[in-house]
Amino acid sequence: MVALAIPTAVLLTGAVYQTLSVRRESIRFPPPGRLITVAAKRRLNFVCLGDGEPTVVFESGGFTNSLSFAAARQELSLSTRVCSYDRMGMGWSDPAPAVISVGMLADDLRSLMAQAGLQPPFILVPSSFGGLTAEMFARRNPEKTAGLVFVDAANSAMIDALAAQFSQTQMSFTCLSEPAARFGVLRLLDPFGFRKEKSEAAERSISRLYRVEPMQALCGLVHGLPATQEEFRAAPPLSSHLPLRVLIHERPYGFLPARLARFKTFSNRIASIDNEWIGLQQRFARLSSRGAWSVVPGSNHLIASDQPHAVAASVLEVVAEVRTGR
Repeated sequence: MVALAIPTAVLLTGAVYQTLSVRRESIRFPPPGRLITVAAKRRLNFVCLGDGEPTVVFESGGFTNSLSFAAARQELSLSTRVCSYDRMGMGWSDPAPAVISVGMLADDLRSLMAQAGLQPPFILVPSSFGGLTAEMFARRNPEKTAGLVFVDAANSAMIDALAAQFSQTQMSFTCLSEPAARFGVLRLLDPFGFRKEKSEAAERSISRLYRVEPMQALCGLVHGLPATQEEFRAAPPLSSHLPLRVLIHERPYGFLPARLARFKTFSNRIASIDNEWIGLQQRFARLSSRGAWSVVPGSNHLIASDQPHAVAASVLEVVAEVRTGR
C-alpha cells in the first residue's frame, strides 16, 4: 500500500501544481488578440499590426505562438499589415481534436482570414512546422496566395524524409508529452530552458507551452500523419510562377528543446536529418520560376528570432514584387 501511495501522492501533487499554475497564468497572460470562430466552432487567437496590402501572415512553428518573432513582425508592420495567429491547441486558441491533419489546419487558416475580413491575396511567412500549413494553403488556394517566404520551414517532401528516420511507433512516443504536461513534469523540468532567460516573454512562453492542450495537439498531428500524406498527394501542385523565398539556417540548432538536444541520440538524429534538410529546401525553391533560396549568416533554425531583419528584408522584397505586379 505504501508503494502505491507514494507515486499516487506524487501524481496528485503534480496535477494540483499544474492546475494552479495554469489558472494563475491565464489571469496574468490573457489572449493578446481577437478570438475568431472558425470551423467546428473552434476559436483561434488572431493578432494584427500595421496597415496596408498585401497582408503578411506569419505561420508559427511547432512550439511558438502568435506573439513569437515580435521584432520581425514589428519591422514589417511599418510597411504593411502583418498578422499572426495560434493554430488549434496552441497559444491562446481552443483545444484541438484527437486527430489533426495539415489539411484541417489549412482550412482553419482560410476560414480565419475570411472571418477576420481580410482581403486576399496574402503573403505567408511560415517557420519550422508552419511550412506544411502554408504549403497546403498555397496549393489549395492559389488565388488567395500572393507569395511565400519560408523561414527554415518544413515542406511536404520533408514528411517522407521524417518517416524514413522515425517509425510511426517511435513518433507516437511524443504523445507521452501529454501526461507529462498534465502532471506538471514539463513545467518542472523546463525542457526548453525558458527559465534561464528570466524575462516576461519567457514566462509567457512557459504559460502557453507547458500545458496539456499543445501536447495534445502534437500527439494529434502524429496520429494524423497518414491523412496528411494523402492530402498532399491529392493537392494541386504549387503555382510555378509564385513569388517564393526560402531562407535556410546556417547552424542546425533550435530543432529540439535545448535540454533534449544535449542527448547524443537526439543530436545525431538531427544531424542526419539536417543533411537532407538543406537539399530539400533548395529543391522546394526551384518549384517556382520566381523562387530563390539563401543561407542566412549567423542563424539557427529559428531564423526569425535571431536574425529578424533578414526575415523582414526578404518579406519586403516579396511585398514590393506583389505591389508592382512584377
